[in-house]
Amino acid sequence: MKRTFYLLLALVMTISLFGCKRVISKEQNNANVSKEDDKLNKDILTIEDYYPFKENLVMSYEGIGNEYAEQQVFVEFIENKKMQIKIMNPGTVFVKVLEYKNGELTEVFGEGEFYHIENMLNANTNSQNIILKEPLELNNTWKDDQGNTVKITSLDKQMETPAGTYNTLEVTTDFGEGRTNKDYYAKGVGLVARIYIDGEMEVKTLLEEVNTKKQEMEILAYYPTSDDISTEYVKENIEFGTNDNIENILENIMKNPPSNKLISPISKNTNINKIHLNRDAWTLEVDFSKELIEEMNVGSSFEMEILKSVVNTLGKFYDVEKVYITVEDKPYESGHFGIKKDEAFEVETLDIKELNE
Repeated sequence: MKRTFYLLLALVMTISLFGCKRVISKEQNNANVSKEDDKLNKDILTIEDYYPFKENLVMSYEGIGNEYAEQQVFVEFIENKKMQIKIMNPGTVFVKVLEYKNGELTEVFGEGEFYHIENMLNANTNSQNIILKEPLELNNTWKDDQGNTVKITSLDKQMETPAGTYNTLEVTTDFGEGRTNKDYYAKGVGLVARIYIDGEMEVKTLLEEVNTKKQEMEILAYYPTSDDISTEYVKENIEFGTNDNIENILENIMKNPPSNKLISPISKNTNINKIHLNRDAWTLEVDFSKELIEEMNVGSSFEMEILKSVVNTLGKFYDVEKVYITVEDKPYESGHFGIKKDEAFEVETLDIKELNE
């Protein structure tokens, strides 16, 4: 719980030995109290001081002692007191949703193998792991979600990293049997170091660089070809900034093929209304505006290539095998092709070649 200082100033007016009387006005008294409060408030540190929520923040870390200790962290979404971060190391990509509430910074959602972009700020909670807890005082102690003891063990630990030397808040988790983890947080920066100790083994994750920029990702984009009835793909790069709309980004990719040998699978007026990854069926659900069908005006063979391009582009990006397409919330139905509510299009990339110009 956030530490609050209550200051009671009793000003007693007396007559000095020399008979001189000093009078302090109400206005002067309030001004003096205000100055004292301001001075004390500067010393009250909160989690926001040590773990700021910043848009487009990219933090790169050096790894020592284990190949997976190296990582890069990007802030994908921020809303009110919640922040979604994507953590990328040489082995995998995963996301965490952190919430600052009631004096605690808590991991409320986490998922691995998360290679796509999806806003999980309002997803069902699957974790309740307290990362930091106020008051930020020496020896303040709590339990993590595994029952391990977590304690603030220093308020001014000097920590050297490739990015510089920081005066940090040290938070130690005791796993027992000689195993501990120490996290180091610097004011205005966030996590600058992590050291895992197991006997004589040490694994270090040390801050190497801090940047403010958009996240860059590669996407395989599929398009119908202009010279025959077929589909080819190209590798394209997309940029994603904090709170950007991924639907708009994917629309733009499909509407703007990078070569005149390729044709856009959707019209300029077609919009992606929403994208949802159904984790129970592991199917991507995509709803388009009515222009997807109204402005298509092609035969069945070419429509097949259009659907293949859309399904493959979206399915590969979200790493699924099935894509359920709706138009204004109704299952896809064009006259040539149609699906029912419990059906989906399959991702099919066999024999599809990369564009060779």
